[in-house]
Amino acid sequence: MSETPPYTDPAPPSWLAFLLRLWLLRPVTSAPRADATRATVIMGALWLAIWIAIDHWQSQPDPQFIAGGIPLLAWYALGILTLAMLLRRRSHPAPVLAATLALTMGAVPVPLLFTSLAASYLFPLWFWAASIAVAGYTLLFLARGLHAITGQTQRTAACAGLLFIVGFCWLTDALNVIPDVWTPLETQAAEPGDASADSEAILFGQAARIDESLKGVKREASAKPQAFFLGFAGVGDEKVFSREIGLASRVLGERYDIGGRSVSLINDQRDLESAPLATVSGLSYALRGLAARMNLDQDVLFLSLSSHGAEDPAIIVSNSQLPLTDLSDEDLADALRESGIKWRVIIISACYAGGFVERLRDPQTIVITAAAADRTSFGCSNDRDLTYFGEAFYRDALPGAGSLHAAFDTAKAAIAEREHRERVTPSNPQAYFGAKMEAKLTSIGSAP
Repeated sequence: MSETPPYTDPAPPSWLAFLLRLWLLRPVTSAPRADATRATVIMGALWLAIWIAIDHWQSQPDPQFIAGGIPLLAWYALGILTLAMLLRRRSHPAPVLAATLALTMGAVPVPLLFTSLAASYLFPLWFWAASIAVAGYTLLFLARGLHAITGQTQRTAACAGLLFIVGFCWLTDALNVIPDVWTPLETQAAEPGDASADSEAILFGQAARIDESLKGVKREASAKPQAFFLGFAGVGDEKVFSREIGLASRVLGERYDIGGRSVSLINDQRDLESAPLATVSGLSYALRGLAARMNLDQDVLFLSLSSHGAEDPAIIVSNSQLPLTDLSDEDLADALRESGIKWRVIIISACYAGGFVERLRDPQTIVITAAAADRTSFGCSNDRDLTYFGEAFYRDALPGAGSLHAAFDTAKAAIAEREHRERVTPSNPQAYFGAKMEAKLTSIGSAP
């Protein structure tokens, strides 16, 4: 009686079946004999369609097609070809190029979904944990796939492939090679000839809307100093600034017992109605309104600004088609002086914001900026919830810091470490702590 030969899994009938087993991390003993080139083309078209769909979804509510992002897709095609050549070169024996390219295309979905979706919504701790999980998954996928198509263990090739993917993702982020083919509509639709009239009507109504916001601002009947908040999100076509002001309002409110003594001026082209708009004249008007409700000899104003910046120095102010002017350091100093508010904490999250420090410095003032006068800051993009400064200062440092000064020092160190890791020119956040204002902060708010 002859012995029954040991059972081995037959080769998968198609590349789809082969890759499906790999995606599910099931053992695969051999590669299919089907046409790998056809499978590569089909996957390439499918991944491209998924990317365009994700991009369209992230550009809501009014996405518009832009052709300028299409050429950047060549960067990813080059990356896939390079990875396939690297895997083939590091494998012994070398697999057929068509099979290696099909395997490489099969490795795309998980990193693609992670970088385009999960990375935008995970907090830092979860992000790094998820990154490690994705890296481990990708390594196992490559190792099993190479073993199946060569018949030999290919740990070195799989590790080399993983290192290439990590380096490619880092370089893509550093160079900002994002092939966006959809972008939020930059301007709201208007009939020809109506834009000027609409803009005039919108701007004319801002004083009344600020007055409405100020109705809920009331000083408590107490002899103790109290804190007030004014937020200013300058650029309306990137939601990161309005989100950062929202976080600043909440964190500073909790830390310094601000309660309802808070007003925010928000430029957000998606919504021109929910909050008063951020304009130079609106800022001055809101400051005077808050001053009328404050005890100017005792109370403290927290003024938080988030926007793009210019070297003039200036805070960029824009929103849809509205004819707005930028906020200069002189404009801000004049508005504060005219309001009569003496005790001020001014936090500016913008490029070149350090240029505001000299004009605003005063013993009764603290000025904190996201960057030096000659440096840019980072994270001011529409696919982020917060800037690098907003994450480090408002989200991570301030809630648990012993003082505002300590929060700045912690945030500055975290930003420097992140920028060093990403090999970008340091933003070098700046701060001026007026001695009288710093001492006064100990009399308001709550301990962390």
